[in-house]
Amino acid sequence: LAHYSEIRFWEKYFQGGGLHWKNKYALKFDPCLPLQEEVYSVLPSNKVEIRILDVGAGPMTYLGKVHNDLRLQIEAVDPLADSYNRILEKNKIVPIVKTIRCSAEELSNHFAENSFDLVFARNCIDHSYDPHVAINEMIKVLHSGCYLVMAHIPNEGKNENYYGLHQWNFDAIDGDFIISSRNEHVNVTKKLKGVCVITCKTIVIDNVEWLYTYFLKQPSNDDTVVV
Repeated sequence: LAHYSEIRFWEKYFQGGGLHWKNKYALKFDPCLPLQEEVYSVLPSNKVEIRILDVGAGPMTYLGKVHNDLRLQIEAVDPLADSYNRILEKNKIVPIVKTIRCSAEELSNHFAENSFDLVFARNCIDHSYDPHVAINEMIKVLHSGCYLVMAHIPNEGKNENYYGLHQWNFDAIDGDFIISSRNEHVNVTKKLKGVCVITCKTIVIDNVEWLYTYFLKQPSNDDTVVV
């Protein structure tokens, strides 16, 4: 039911030319859209070619496509990609970056470990079946010394009364990144100590407060599997 409602939303979104978000709708088709500051600020400084993975990207990636003289190779995945691509085809839309089907929990089955210079996930990991597995998988496919960047609305499970996709809460408490649900409360900063250095920031975008969580993968842990 939750997946059906997600698909129906995007059907209406593209049929309606962006619905209430028409100004942002046009940006999805702009090949010259600059990469967002909260993302480019943590790109590797020693590379010209940057490989980025957008996890849970939906039908079309949120990410900007250009930054200075860097060559950005953006790849996008989503478990509902096949349905989303049918919607785009029906509306005669060709995305700049085509989303392929892959869940966050299965990334290392589709991509080699230590493959990406940045992994990005926005408004999706708190909708996943298991955010802990999803985070572990994103770290696996990330180069050491590089960042996983997650952007989510804080405490969506509580906010939505644990309805549908909203089963998890992401929050920052005393600077630590916390994942909780009806049944658990995990300090992820402590859990991943030695694997990642985690920093949490509150960023307001279009009057909406987002929790940005930055995971810096430690150089000595390229082969580490987090359980």
